[in-house]
Amino acid sequence: MEFESNSSEEGDAPCLGSVSVIGPGLLGGSVALASKHVKSIKTVSLWARRKEALAELNKSEAADVISDDVAEVVGGSDLVVLATPVGALEDLVRMILLHLKKGAVITDLCSVKAPAVNIVDTIISQSARNDISFVGSHPMAGSESGGFENARADLFSGAVCAVTPGESSIKESEELVVNFWQSIGCRCVKIDCIAHDELVARVSHLPHLIASAIVETVFKGTSEAQLLAGPGLRSMTRIAAGSPEMWAEIICQNKDAIGNAMEDHINLLNDLLQKVRDADYNDLNKFLEDAKENKHRLYPPIKEQG
Repeated sequence: MEFESNSSEEGDAPCLGSVSVIGPGLLGGSVALASKHVKSIKTVSLWARRKEALAELNKSEAADVISDDVAEVVGGSDLVVLATPVGALEDLVRMILLHLKKGAVITDLCSVKAPAVNIVDTIISQSARNDISFVGSHPMAGSESGGFENARADLFSGAVCAVTPGESSIKESEELVVNFWQSIGCRCVKIDCIAHDELVARVSHLPHLIASAIVETVFKGTSEAQLLAGPGLRSMTRIAAGSPEMWAEIICQNKDAIGNAMEDHINLLNDLLQKVRDADYNDLNKFLEDAKENKHRLYPPIKEQG
């Protein structure tokens, strides 16, 4: 697994044409806002179901076309971005297939790829639209604060985006999706959807559960503990403020991979607990040194300019 070569600079990319976004939340709104800055995207269209959302979007000028009419939004699009949970994919894909032009490409933003790819590929294969292809996406970007009001054009700048081709993918559609994400600032990695779900369980899904568990651990003791909570705890638990409904759905969809990661983590904690009980300085120091080194492998320290 390696990063795809960047054939374009941020803000520019070849042959992107028209892009439509289905779902104006944090990620969908940010995709629309970022796309407005890409020279090779001719038009950006945004679909929302609720009248309240449409009114807010029209004030923001987040897209060239903003409508609850799906045909108006996706009809001329070269790329359709589904910015919705996995549970909403089936109905949306069936709805947009009726209106897509020949050769259109669909991608999504779901955090768990195997069910998303399976749902969309199955619908396409059962339809008469063999001229449509689907390429899964998962940009590793976001915020604990959801909704369009928190969307921003630079959300994806410097982020990694996993690209997970499906059965309906072809070389040209994969290139279009990679070029799109690169144009709004992402570094792209192509990966099998099952391998993606196993890896993201460890770097995203399990950390969310751990952050939530740390919060609950604080309140399992005395309530006065919160009076001493400082910036370190705030940093470690920031992501626990995310949407409970969204995260419960994600965890259920990726339960096997998350369960395996949790078992590894529990085994590590049990071993660490024994070291703490024994006040084993040497083993504790070795554990902390290894963790510090591996943390720097994950996120290399920024060198000061002098």
